[in-house]
Amino acid sequence: MFNKPGITYNLEPLKDAKNVLIEGERIIYRSHYDERVAVMLWEDKGLHLRIEIPVKSWNSTVLSAKFTTPMIFSENSIEKAKELGWEVEGKYTFRKDNILVQITSQKERECSKDSDCSTGGCSGEICTNRENATKVVSICVYKDWYECLKLTTCGCVNGVCSWKLNDAFERCLKEHGIDPSRVIKMPQADVYIAIYGQKELSGEKRAEIKELFSVLGIGCVLENIKFEKRVTSMPEGIVNPYTFNFKEALRVEIEWLKESGILKISDEDIEEIVKVAKRGYAGYNSHIGWYETKDGEYAWIPYYESKDAKLVKCLGKPVTYQLPKGAVELGKSPQSEITQTPSTSKSPTSSAICGTGIVILGILLPLPLGRKD
Repeated sequence: MFNKPGITYNLEPLKDAKNVLIEGERIIYRSHYDERVAVMLWEDKGLHLRIEIPVKSWNSTVLSAKFTTPMIFSENSIEKAKELGWEVEGKYTFRKDNILVQITSQKERECSKDSDCSTGGCSGEICTNRENATKVVSICVYKDWYECLKLTTCGCVNGVCSWKLNDAFERCLKEHGIDPSRVIKMPQADVYIAIYGQKELSGEKRAEIKELFSVLGIGCVLENIKFEKRVTSMPEGIVNPYTFNFKEALRVEIEWLKESGILKISDEDIEEIVKVAKRGYAGYNSHIGWYETKDGEYAWIPYYESKDAKLVKCLGKPVTYQLPKGAVELGKSPQSEITQTPSTSKSPTSSAICGTGIVILGILLPLPLGRKD
């Protein structure tokens, strides 16, 4: 929502333009970035903009697999995954284009904190819980790789006592010819993979997943995984929403509105909005606006990150729209009088929960579009 004080707009030229549809309170026209995609503008305590992908089919194919494997994250594995182009959500959820990988560690009960663990054995080479540490017996022969233990600590990792993995420790073990899995106690983890919109696992997708698994230390498991295909009721877009560049589409549209005199906004604000926007940022909880952060500052952020955000669940029947026949053509020049946005930035009201309260964009496929008969 363009609700930052000082941002102004005038929608009259669009209302009089060619190849523009007026559906209720919404102005709909084809995107200047991709003519197959719709742009929606409407007013509700300020100007709202939404980019939406029309629906091609109401069914979508998903390839999925799940398995359990011993694994532990190294200190740099998450950063390495990001360098490969994976978005990381929460602790262990990875997304890249139409691939989703979720990893859930199984909680063991050997320990709950580092102080529950201790070392045992003649050279302190065994990491176990405090009770077992005094009882464990090992062969009192010093081995060169014990020097590697100086690079790590014994602690609680997902409910088990283990030497904590880091790059230096792992590298040292390998230099001494020791498989890290023989030294590090690996907690079990449940792994779920989903590939949306594909009927078969392509070599490209397999390579991307294997690359991710390699930096997570489980690169060898993919060879034995079997994927199942199923059809879901999730709509499939005319344009692939996983590869569609929402950021660039948003930038092009806001800049067009600015150049056409319809929207008065600074280049700095455009950059900040585009920087935050991404697929999935739409709807009551996730729309982008000028909101107060939890630190008391104001910024362009998704609503759920704002101070005192009132999050809700909303279910609504999909609404269909008809795309105009061609590109929008403005007629007369915008009038000098423009509408001022609200002077303060407030949270959305409850009346905007299901519908026009959705604000500035980055969507997957909410409010699908379709041809009317």
